[in-house]
Amino acid sequence: MKVVGIGGGHGLAVTLAAARTFADEVAAVVTVADDGGSSGRLTRELGIPPPGDIRNCLVALAREKELAALYQHRFKSGALTGHTAGNLLIAALTEMRGDFAAAVAEAGDLLRCDGKVYPATTDLVELGAQVDGGRLRGQVAVMHTRERIQAVFLTPRNPVAHPSAVQAIGQADLIVLGPGSLFTSLIATLLVPGIRAAVHAARGRRVFVCNTRMQKGETDGLSAAAHVEALIAHAGPSAADVVLVQSPVFEPDGVGVDVDALAFSGIAVVAADIADPSGAHDPTRLAELLGSLA
Repeated sequence: MKVVGIGGGHGLAVTLAAARTFADEVAAVVTVADDGGSSGRLTRELGIPPPGDIRNCLVALAREKELAALYQHRFKSGALTGHTAGNLLIAALTEMRGDFAAAVAEAGDLLRCDGKVYPATTDLVELGAQVDGGRLRGQVAVMHTRERIQAVFLTPRNPVAHPSAVQAIGQADLIVLGPGSLFTSLIATLLVPGIRAAVHAARGRRVFVCNTRMQKGETDGLSAAAHVEALIAHAGPSAADVVLVQSPVFEPDGVGVDVDALAFSGIAVVAADIADPSGAHDPTRLAELLGSLA
């Protein structure tokens, strides 16, 4: 069985940890819209795509656990404060090989990853948003907005999708969207036209793993139905066949589940307890459900 996860950040890492327990082949297609922290600094200073989300996915698939811990080491003093060793390694490999995607592949080989990690695009992109009251520029600004997000978009509008990412989606038996930041990770990845088209044309089942909790700022007040509506608005009605939602709902900030409202999307709904006591997705429970859905 071939499984592809799409998105970014820590949420996609949970999907990859779950998928590697039951899949024969695992791949990740990862956002490159981050402009904060170490990743943003490397993009501005070196002109490379941001490596942070990709690094987290590589670590989630790593067999070399001690080396994975080194990749996650964050410097606490001096000129490197805030940078992670893994981000710097990917930046160094990009300079040495002259190719960002090749650098990511080599960084994964060093970790002996159980799977492949692909950037959605190797073009430099900026995430923007139309919100109540105006426009925002940059992933960090969008993530922390207190205004309702009406739509998000990339600049430039038509970055070229990484060919290996498109191929992986086309060959997958199961495509898992999320979990993670709805607008700034998942939808940001699907805004790359070639990635969106590959998901629409995919032969595998497409499962949207809805977040268990609302994300402060970005998805305050959004129910599961509103999450699905945002996904469809940006990625089209063929983006998902199934939505997986957390039940029972966590209080006070859990993502609300209205099955009747979800039914209007035409997407099948699976409600299950897939979270650990903290409210984060539990990889073991998620693996059981994803395996059954595949």
